[in-house]
Amino acid sequence: MIQFRLGEVLKSKGWTPYRLSVVTGLTAPTAYRLADPKMEFGRFTADTLDRICKALDVQPGDLLDYVPDPTEDLVEPLRQTT
Repeated sequence: MIQFRLGEVLKSKGWTPYRLSVVTGLTAPTAYRLADPKMEFGRFTADTLDRICKALDVQPGDLLDYVPDPTEDLVEPLRQTT
């Protein structure tokens, strides 16, 4: 499962979701939704990620964490044939 850490990054930089919306052109509700750690991670465009990274001077990896979900069935990895 991918976790979006925008709220943590905003807090560490002293920003609010509202300030992010003003700087990036995202709507305020979108910025608040993306910053809320309790919200389900949804879809957003590469343009949105680009705007956030540019505004906060961060890399995408600073905003995203991969945490395995133990309740999900694992997909068998592809085997290479020689």
